[in-house]
Amino acid sequence: MNFGALDSQPALFWHRIALTIATFGAAAATQCRVLNALILRETKTRYGNHKIGFLWALIEPSVTVAVFAVIFSAMRQDNPSGMPLVPFMLVGFVCFSMFRDPMNQMQDAIGQSRQLLTFPQVTTFDVILGRGLLSVAISFFIFVFLFFMVFLLGYEVRVERPLGVLLACLLLSVIGLGAGFLFASLIPLVPSLKQISAQILGRPLFFSSGLFFTVDTLPVEIRNVLLWNPILHCIELARSEFFYGFDTRYGSWLYACGWAFGLLSMGLLTHQAMRRRATSAN
Repeated sequence: MNFGALDSQPALFWHRIALTIATFGAAAATQCRVLNALILRETKTRYGNHKIGFLWALIEPSVTVAVFAVIFSAMRQDNPSGMPLVPFMLVGFVCFSMFRDPMNQMQDAIGQSRQLLTFPQVTTFDVILGRGLLSVAISFFIFVFLFFMVFLLGYEVRVERPLGVLLACLLLSVIGLGAGFLFASLIPLVPSLKQISAQILGRPLFFSSGLFFTVDTLPVEIRNVLLWNPILHCIELARSEFFYGFDTRYGSWLYACGWAFGLLSMGLLTHQAMRRRATSAN
């Protein structure tokens, strides 16, 4: 019996494992460098052409929340479900933007990045994901910044369960990323989908996702219809985790998680199936 050959087998096995890990690490490092370059380029493109630059990302939600807060404070004197009006509105608007902004920014990624796709290191997955990650990061920064400003203005800002708020925001971001991958893969082939998504996922979701109300204030018939909306579940859960005096009876973690990872899987599978056709489409 050749004992030398037996002794070399474990060494060969571990050598292959080390080689596989090294290859995977090199590929991951290259992927991170590509994504970093794309995110920096997208940041400069999106905000570098404006005089106020990144400040517009902070001004727009601030003005929107202020306008709606003034309107609703004039319409009603009480706090919605026991929550302070301005923080209540702020949670709704910023959480909704964590779904909407990645989805909107990712839709045109392939069509607006055709020159980048001529480089062998850059793929359609990279340009779509880079836009989505930038939008998610900006939304989280805006969330923290605006609540810091609200605190400076004298409002009491106490977060009951920060990890729960973070999880709800992450679920909204995953839903936005999934929808973004789905539309980014299909819009180059069917351009009219962009208008359809804007009409269906724009204002209808804006007014039905709980930005201005809580589920328990709705009539039963309307409530049963709107609870099919996973964004409403996520915003209800975010408020329940944020505010001490509010606990939702209708927001479901299971339903929100199912939608988030189901839609992300659908978006990635659609991209995998359609990426070559989307790249070659006019």
